[in-house]
Amino acid sequence: MRSACLIIVASLAISPSHANEAFERLKAKYKAIQDDQVALPSLTEAAVPQAANNAQTIRPDTIASTIPAGEELILGVQLGKLVLGQVFGFKTEHGAKLSLFDMTQAFDFAIETDFNNESASGWIRNPANTFEISHQEDGNWSVIANGQNSIIDAQQISLEDDFYIDLDLYEQWFDVNFDVNYGTLTLKTQSNRPLPIEEKLAREQRAKNAYRAQNEARAPLQKHDYQPISKPLLDIQASINASENSDTSHNISVLGSNDVAYFNTQYYFAINGSNEINSARLYGSRYSNESELLGFMNATTLEFGDIRSTQINPLQTSRTHLGARISNTPLSYSGGNSINLIGDIQAGWDVEVYRNQLLLTSQFNVTGGQYEFQDVPLVFGYNEIELVFYGPQGQVNREKQDYYVSSTGQSAGQFVYDISFIDEGERLFDQNTLNNENNNGLSTLIRADYGVTDWWSLSIGSQVHHEQGFEQYDQQSFGSDISLFGAALLSIDSLEQDNGDYERRYQIDTSLWNQSLSFIHRENQRTDDAKDVSSFESQELRLSGAVPRLRLSYQQSIEQITPDGDEAYMRFINQLGTSVGDSYLSNRLTWSDQDAAETTGDWQIQRYLSDYFVRFGNDYTVSPEFDIDAFFAEISGDISDNTSGRVRFIYNLENDSSETALVASWQPNEFSLTSNLSYSDRTGWRASLLGRVGIGMTQNDSAFFSRMPVSSQGTLSARVFLDNNRNGRFDLGDRPLQNVDIETLQSYRKATTNSQGIAVITALPSYQQTDIDIDLSKLDDPYLIRANQGVSIAPRPGSIQTLDIPVVPSLEIEGYVKELQQNGNLTNRARVPVLLKDTSGAVVEEVISEFDGYFLMTGIVPQAYTLEIDPTYLRNFNFQHGSQIPLTGEESGVLAEQNLILRKSFELQGYSAQLASFSRLESLRGYWRILSKRLPEIAQYRYFYNRTESGYQLYVGFSKDKQEASSICVFLADHNVDCDVTSITRR
Repeated sequence: MRSACLIIVASLAISPSHANEAFERLKAKYKAIQDDQVALPSLTEAAVPQAANNAQTIRPDTIASTIPAGEELILGVQLGKLVLGQVFGFKTEHGAKLSLFDMTQAFDFAIETDFNNESASGWIRNPANTFEISHQEDGNWSVIANGQNSIIDAQQISLEDDFYIDLDLYEQWFDVNFDVNYGTLTLKTQSNRPLPIEEKLAREQRAKNAYRAQNEARAPLQKHDYQPISKPLLDIQASINASENSDTSHNISVLGSNDVAYFNTQYYFAINGSNEINSARLYGSRYSNESELLGFMNATTLEFGDIRSTQINPLQTSRTHLGARISNTPLSYSGGNSINLIGDIQAGWDVEVYRNQLLLTSQFNVTGGQYEFQDVPLVFGYNEIELVFYGPQGQVNREKQDYYVSSTGQSAGQFVYDISFIDEGERLFDQNTLNNENNNGLSTLIRADYGVTDWWSLSIGSQVHHEQGFEQYDQQSFGSDISLFGAALLSIDSLEQDNGDYERRYQIDTSLWNQSLSFIHRENQRTDDAKDVSSFESQELRLSGAVPRLRLSYQQSIEQITPDGDEAYMRFINQLGTSVGDSYLSNRLTWSDQDAAETTGDWQIQRYLSDYFVRFGNDYTVSPEFDIDAFFAEISGDISDNTSGRVRFIYNLENDSSETALVASWQPNEFSLTSNLSYSDRTGWRASLLGRVGIGMTQNDSAFFSRMPVSSQGTLSARVFLDNNRNGRFDLGDRPLQNVDIETLQSYRKATTNSQGIAVITALPSYQQTDIDIDLSKLDDPYLIRANQGVSIAPRPGSIQTLDIPVVPSLEIEGYVKELQQNGNLTNRARVPVLLKDTSGAVVEEVISEFDGYFLMTGIVPQAYTLEIDPTYLRNFNFQHGSQIPLTGEESGVLAEQNLILRKSFELQGYSAQLASFSRLESLRGYWRILSKRLPEIAQYRYFYNRTESGYQLYVGFSKDKQEASSICVFLADHNVDCDVTSITRR
């Protein structure tokens, strides 16, 4: 052994660096053996390398030839770039013998051993390929593998504490090729067909990839219930404006939200320069993802005030009116080939809508506190809808949501309703000033959807007016969605009015070669105020999709339009979006063969240049002659940590006018302040100063301020603290922790705790469940860990959710696994799986004891556990007993000497006091309870029993010394209890 060690050490000096560490560990072990040390060093922890000598280079095959037979080996099993585990074995004259248990664990084969019968059985790769080893009377082994029965020489298989089998046999049985590198202590594996472990890892990787793609939260959801009264969240925006041709003016807008009487209340108002409210709304709402509102009605939505009314059909435009609404419509997308995108926003922002990276539509300088995009078309298959918000201070915010169109969205028997009762055209406040719509009186809107089958759904709707004297007509709607074998979706929508007006749409969506194809037929009839009737008809073929290799998204539309009384004409619309390097380029071209029609287009390119965001584009005319109509250029970005700027230039060639704007913004975390100076050839100069702040309250009633919106999206206030009494609550004696990073993993928001241990994260997407993660690496104490498994939240818009995150010092558990020998000695046991289980029996941590029996568990949250040896290991290796160590949860720091004892069954010869026999076990146990109460002195001895043909025989005490059993019998006889001393063999 010592000579082999010296040869290995010599080779170590000149081996590649990745081999050095393994050999240093092996060298340290052999040195300890030579020095007769009791505690041997670990083979898995790095040893301090000794100085290299001037030994010559020794190749791995030379090393193999110099390692003597019988030498211990620990080889790392490699499968390509995967490391499957470590296997223990011995060097032989012609190769190596390796542990069957370790090999089956590494390759995840279902093989179990039976030491009592000197056999092993199971299957390899699949259950039909059975495997079995059994010992023959002549000492050889009978093996069934790959459908063949063979006899293996006794020299190739050894049975000690495990089966140790020649590597050549593993190659035959496992259908693989092995290459042992004794220089790096690795066992490289090649297989002509995928191994089950490869397929398993591939499935796990697919699951991880799917998780990354879906970005789903995994931690338990902490509910955020509605409250009787909650702390308000306010977004306040104020501006002062001056220009060359008008007086100085000011504007103030407030967007706020909080819970009142278990409803969320949202309010908005804007005050103009005349100190008049020129826009306002107020509404209350309550939503439930679990459809648990109003008992048997299973509602998901309750709204009242200035609400958006029920849309009885996708062809109808939904507007804001005074009223109330109830629905059980799912809060998330459930089907259909179009969506409505509506949300709250402060005045002055621009919004763009992208589908699969293709710009569809936009709104500029939004006023009224809401953006609105109705009937946004979805393509068949996958849709990534992205909203891009451009703020007046140069902000660029993005929100993404995925939709998949392939079915009706409803299962068989599913019933969905949506009901509104409204005063059409009215608002809650200042009706005469605010309302621009015609007042059509009170009306009820009802929509009902029903899934006839999993592939066919029907929809009906109606709007009924209840007052006379108004110019209005009742409406009825019909709709149907049919999924054609999951390969296409047929949609029919019809909206009819009592005066004979109608609007109808027939659409079929499908996919060819991963490109979406739609055909749409539209027809309508309308009556104007003069009672003149006009009709319209069109047929559109739309092709859209992407070419990933070119990073190109596109949509082509060919439409034939037949206006009332005119000839039909064709219209062609081409939209392209592509990424060129780090730039995004979009173009839209419209052509028509209608008389006097122009072919027009517009394009835009945007990208980041270093830290600056640049946009440039223009409008152009292609025919009747090419001309540039207008162009714009814009650059924005951060000037310093808290300041940003934007420069925008617009030039209109048609009227030879231009406008230049310079925007500078100061944006600390608490608020934003923006100045805007612009000059136009037509209107002269203009200047404005705009300030914006979001205000809320944390769980300790401290105000926080944010430059991000807080009232229209979700907000989290999280407190991190050292939980000194370990009760999971922040109370007296607990210490807030500063400088802890808190992150919402799925919505990519991050904040750092302040001196009160609180971090506020704003602008969280509504109802998007996200895990909450913390980073404690900045703290001075490296042993602090989170006290629970973590939670996720699903933020409600306009509400602040509070979360306390307890942190505790971690626990370390170390000890040895020891085997009790028949002679009473304890020996260290290597490669034993040690489990730490919680009170429910779930495995919290698993480690493998090292070659000297030592094990270590770190980063353990202090709570009640059971430390034990893996029962599967005990069963496979025929151990009769493995000790367990209970932990109460009061422990802290390092728990040393947590030694676990296991032993195999062995026979002991001795003597016991034999008492009565019983036909039933319950009678035996009852007799012992009575006897031990009557004679307390006898309770110091353990009782046991043997099963006999006639029942159960009771014994008391066991000792190799006959005198002890005699003393028990003398004592019992003195108290009139029959007793005989008997020789007995126990296991």
